[in-house]
Amino acid sequence: MVLKRNLRLSMIAILIVVTILVTFSGLQAKQAAPGSDPRSGYLKIKDDAGRTIILQHKPYRIVVLSPSFLELLYAMDGKAVGRPSSTAKLDVLSKQGQDIPEVGFVYNINVEKVVALQPDLVIAMQGMHEMLIPVLESNHIPVMALRYKTYSDVFDKITLFGDITGNPKKAAAVLQTIKSKLKLITDKLPAQTIKIAILHATSKSVSLELENSIAGNTAKLLRLQNVAAGSMPVDSGSDMTPYSLEKLAERDPDLIFVVTMGKKDEIEKTMREDVESNPAWSTLRAVRNKKLVFLPSELFLLNPGLQIPESAEYMAKIVYPEVYGGVQ
Repeated sequence: MVLKRNLRLSMIAILIVVTILVTFSGLQAKQAAPGSDPRSGYLKIKDDAGRTIILQHKPYRIVVLSPSFLELLYAMDGKAVGRPSSTAKLDVLSKQGQDIPEVGFVYNINVEKVVALQPDLVIAMQGMHEMLIPVLESNHIPVMALRYKTYSDVFDKITLFGDITGNPKKAAAVLQTIKSKLKLITDKLPAQTIKIAILHATSKSVSLELENSIAGNTAKLLRLQNVAAGSMPVDSGSDMTPYSLEKLAERDPDLIFVVTMGKKDEIEKTMREDVESNPAWSTLRAVRNKKLVFLPSELFLLNPGLQIPESAEYMAKIVYPEVYGGVQ
C-alpha cells in the first residue's frame, strides 16, 4: 500500500512538473514572436543595402537620419529620440509637442551625437549614410539603410515601419487609404496621353529626370510619356540623365516640368530669362504654348511619402485641368 501511494505521489509530481514546463515553454514561444525561431528576435529584415538586421526586442530609442522617415515613424505611432537638422516634415513633431535632439544635417550627420543618444535602432538613408554603419555597429547599435525614392519604396516602408512599431494593422490601413486615393485619380485619366519632360534645375546645372525620380514616378502613374524614358542615367542608380536643349527640341514635349533644388526663386528667374533670351527655346512646342511649369519642391524634390496622392493630384491638375480642375 505504501509503495502504491508513493508511486501515485511520484506520478502526480511528475505531471505537475511537466505542466509547468509546457506552460513556461508556451510563454517563451509567445515572447519570441513574430519569428517561430527564438533566435530571430523581435524582427528580422533585409535592408536596401542587402544587409540582414535582427532586432532582439521592439525598439523604443530610435534615431532617424532622414526627415522622411520621421514622418513614417510617427504615422505608425512610433517616436524618435534623435532626428536630422531639417525643417522638412517637422509638422509631425509640432502635433506631438515634441522637441527631439538634432544629430546634424542629413548630408553631415554627427555620429558622436547619435551614439550619445544610446539608440536601440538607427534608420539611415541607403546611398547616403553607409559610411556611418561600421561606427554605429561597433557601438552595438543596429542600423537599417533604407531606400526611399519611388512610390513602391513608400509602400514597402509603410509596411516595414508598421512592423517596427508593432502596428501592422495601422500600416495596412494607411496603405489602403493611399492606394484608394491614387485609384480615384487614375480612374479619371483620359485615354489620350501627352509627352512631357522633367528638368531638374540647380543654380549650376540642368538635368533631365528619369521615370524613377519622384516627379518621374508621378508622371508614370498618370501614364504620361516621359521623353527621357530609357535614357542612360548619369551614373548607376541615378534618377537623372544628361540634358541638352538640342535633344529636348528633337523630342519636342507637349509640356515641360521643372523641379528646382536650391533657392527656387533665383533658379526660376534665371531659367525664365534664359528661355526668353535663347531663340532655341522658342522652337519647343511647350514653350510656344506656355507649358513650362515649375513644380513645388515639397511634393516633387523630396519623396512626398504619405502625401503621394497630393503629388499625383497636383500634376494631374496641371496636365488635365478640364478633368481635375486647375491648380489654385
